[in-house]
Amino acid sequence: MAKQAKAKLDKKGLTGLGLDKLIDILLEESAANKALKTRLQTALAGETGPDEMARLLDRRIDAIDQATTRINRARAKDLSVEFAALARNILSELGGADSKAAAERILRFLALRFPVSARLATDNARLWKVFEDTEVATIELIKSIDAEEQVLLVPQIEKLRLRDRYGEHTGFLRALTGVLSAPAAKAWRTALAELLPSEPLKLGALDLLQSLALHQGDIDAFLTLERQKPDNRRDTLAVAALLHQAERFEDALEWVRERPRGVRLIPVNGVLASVGPEYGAHERRLLEAEILDRLKRREDAQELRWREFGETLNPAVLRLYLSKLDDFAEFDEMDRAFAVAKAHDDIYLALDFFLAWPRLDLAAEHVMQHRHDWEGRYYDDLAPAAETLTAKEPLAAVVLYRVLVEDILRRGIGMAYPHAGRYVGELARLIPQLPEGHGLSTHAAFLAELKRNHSKKYGFWSSVPGGLAG
Repeated sequence: MAKQAKAKLDKKGLTGLGLDKLIDILLEESAANKALKTRLQTALAGETGPDEMARLLDRRIDAIDQATTRINRARAKDLSVEFAALARNILSELGGADSKAAAERILRFLALRFPVSARLATDNARLWKVFEDTEVATIELIKSIDAEEQVLLVPQIEKLRLRDRYGEHTGFLRALTGVLSAPAAKAWRTALAELLPSEPLKLGALDLLQSLALHQGDIDAFLTLERQKPDNRRDTLAVAALLHQAERFEDALEWVRERPRGVRLIPVNGVLASVGPEYGAHERRLLEAEILDRLKRREDAQELRWREFGETLNPAVLRLYLSKLDDFAEFDEMDRAFAVAKAHDDIYLALDFFLAWPRLDLAAEHVMQHRHDWEGRYYDDLAPAAETLTAKEPLAAVVLYRVLVEDILRRGIGMAYPHAGRYVGELARLIPQLPEGHGLSTHAAFLAELKRNHSKKYGFWSSVPGGLAG
């Protein structure tokens, strides 16, 4: 007997149910599902044209905007479903019939975030996720609209910006500056410039004007606006990078050398943050070196890179410095760099450098030279170093593992006892590999000393591999 094929939940399968059956299901489900009911009503309104659809959507947006009742957690959950459906109706149903009308309504929808936020009893991530997803879709919708129709959206965009008292839409508005047509961007710049005198320190208008200027390739307008900012709002490093990219090297040098003073409020990874005067100091120095290179001031550039390496012992900086040298000059400079690392005040930074370069022989020499200076609390440096040195420099690895074990026990860090036990196992394995006359106590003597001082730390001793605890 042939196996009967099952109908799938797809267009073909649903067509097989017949129109009457589908209508009955939709009517029954829409009675209990408000989002589905709204979607069906919007689609029906569309049968008479986009104007009726827009009127229906406006009525719902107005009702939400004017509501004043408190929104509890349960209601917020329901609203997230309802709002997601409302956004889909605007974008899909109205957007398919009249994209400009849809853009106007979706901007109004995004503005609902502000009155809804004031009514919430508790914050609701699911609700904000709806707005965030809608922002992404709105950018794509506005991008698809004709240039002249985008101009007509500028008043609606400004209404949204002016309602944004706490900066929830800063990222969205900044993204919008990158998709507007030249006529729309010009219209928005005009509107923002008119308001700028009344809000000179407001983050929105000035920053958006700068973003619009950049997207139109007007760097001079961008710089003029940057100069209008107070010192604690200027991001001189970002401006220098922009000018360097634009190959305006003299201007870039001027900005990169304008050292910040005090605490500033600048964008960090897309989010405004308070930073001190030293924020970005290393990046600033390396950018200045690159600018000097482009200005044919090679010696000055190399001096900056060397100074940066001397402070940070950053292998990438040293490689960059060496790459700019004449042929065969790098060998002497590498010896000089190793000498700088050996003499550096931060012995942990120097150890990291030798391991990363890599020069394990110099790392081991460095470990032994400072064998009495290491502190186990710098676990993040010493544990990986010991592991790296194990294969080729076992003596240095033993020194570091013993430092780690002794520190864990001395400070009684119970959660680290399993690590200490594992280190004892490594020590037992490494000791036989040490050269004659290594100068360290035997493993038995090391364990005996631990027992004298920490015999009652049973959590540690139970973590030592079997037979090694004596």
